Formats: sequence, C-alpha cells, structure tokens
Amino acid sequence: MVEGPNVRLGNGVELLGEVKCYFDPVDIGHSGIYCISHAHFDHLPSKMLGDEVICSPITQRCAQDRLKRKLKIKEHPQVKVLDSGHILGSNMFLFEGEQRVLYTGDMCSRDRLGLMGAKPVKTDILILESTFGLPRYIFPPREEMERTILDWVEDKLASGRSVAVLAYPLGKSQEMLMLFKDMDPYLYGSSLLMTQLIEDVGVEFSYRPFDLRRIEEPFLMICPTGVRRASFIENLRKKGMLTISISGWAVDSSFRQRMGVDEAFILSDHADFNDLLWFTEKCEPSVVYTHHGFERDLASQIQTRLSIDSYPLAKDQRSLLEF
Repeated sequence: MVEGPNVRLGNGVELLGEVKCYFDPVDIGHSGIYCISHAHFDHLPSKMLGDEVICSPITQRCAQDRLKRKLKIKEHPQVKVLDSGHILGSNMFLFEGEQRVLYTGDMCSRDRLGLMGAKPVKTDILILESTFGLPRYIFPPREEMERTILDWVEDKLASGRSVAVLAYPLGKSQEMLMLFKDMDPYLYGSSLLMTQLIEDVGVEFSYRPFDLRRIEEPFLMICPTGVRRASFIENLRKKGMLTISISGWAVDSSFRQRMGVDEAFILSDHADFNDLLWFTEKCEPSVVYTHHGFERDLASQIQTRLSIDSYPLAKDQRSLLEF
C-alpha cells in the first residue's frame, strides 16, 4: 500500500493529522469526520457505530434505505462540500488545513441533463477516481450520443417494438428519466424505489410505475441492470421487446455480449480518460493519489503526461456493473 503525506487507504481514504477525516469510510465511528460522496453500495459503510456524516440530503435519504440505519448530516468548518457531477446528490470534498486536499469520489466533469459537472478546484493534494483511467476510454460528445439513443428508441417504438433500458437503480435510472422525459417511460423495481426516495427530497420526475397487467404496448421501460435475466424480461423479449444498456463500459466491444443486450450505447456518469487529465491539470496539485479503478495506470499516465507526482491507492474493488 502506498501512502502519501497524511493520506492512506484504510477506513476508506483516510486523511490523518490533527483532525482525522475519512472519505467514503468502511466503518463510521464516534470520533473523526466521516464523508460519504454518494449512495452507491461501493461507497457506503458496512459497519456503523456512529451516525454523523457529511453528505447531501439525497445521499442521506438513499443511504438510509440501503443501510437500514439513520444518518445525521453534520457540517465541519474545514470541509467544503462540492458537486461531483456523478449522480444526483453526489459530492466531492475539499479539506482545508495546512494543505488543501480534494477528494473527488466518483465524478463527471461534463454538464448533462440538469446535472452540473464537477468543477476543478486548486488544491495541494488531489485524490482522484480512476474508473476509466485507461487511454482507451474516450467518450463521444454527450449531445451526439444522447440524440443517437433517442433516435434509436423512437425508431423501435414507431415500428411496434418495446424497449427496456437496463440501468443502475441509483444514478443512471434517473438520468434516463431525464433523457426520456417526453416519452412517458415506465419505471420498474429498485429503479422505481430509488427514484421515489429522491422525490422525497424534492426532485420531480415524469414516469409511470411498471405494472405488467396494465402496460400499453409498445412501451419504454427503465429497469435495474440486475433484472436482465429475470423470467418476465425473458418472456417480454420473446414477444419482441428489445433491451439496451447505456454505460461508459460500452467502449469495450465485448460489453454488449457480456451484458446480454440487443444494443449498447456509450454514455457515462464518470469522467473519461481525457476528462480526468484535464481535471487534474486544472486543479494544479503538487501530488495526485489515484483511487477506485485503474489507479496504477492512471497514476503512471498523469506522471508521464502532466509531470505531476502521482501514486496509486490500490485495493481490491467490486465490479461496478451491479451498482
């Protein structure tokens, strides 16, 4: 494990000094500052002794449902909460002490569908996500891809074919609701549940809850990735329904086959490789610690291309496909 000045990977990403700060911690205790960037399972704690965290109201609401525990939002004068542009309610955290430390969590620097992209902040230490930290992960322009997806779905519906969009329940499902807001989509399962939780915080969406007994064909449905092999999905596919997946991983030619869908489109809620380099350069850090993905490769690329000292914080990761 590589450690930098006051930074290490342990209980999440730890910033150790006179004040101890834990970013996306595994355990939440009673002492220290605990920051949760968003409510995807791979960023939530697995053990909770304390209940005070720095996070957004959306993250609080969704995390409480997933953890089955109450969380109290707190503030700290040394921690500035910033938008990360990843999903609704996701945050970066800027710790201001002797050195400024920016923790991005999962982030996207591109504005999209009502979400503001993450904005670079000048910092001494940058702790940067590396989900798409390989040079091959370059995404097409968002507006172009959004139009391509809309045209494809509209064509299929016009020809009498229903379409199921497989999406992460939290984040991508709500992004798809905004993309398809004029097409009266159905919403199913945990995608519906997460959307209703976000609505509790005051965000509005337009959709119809999916009920197999009352569907009007052809239809557009947004549903969680995990149901792609469910029997009712298989039955609908036998009747002609098409399935699509929308992800940055669609850059890989094998993605469509691995997901078992009819079509895949490249659209991500993460920064691509070029965005990660651009964001890093604009933050003007003295040192970068890469984390959560292709951390070793990205650290090497930042060192080579930007001449900034960069080190990976590596640890076994779970697959992102199920989040």
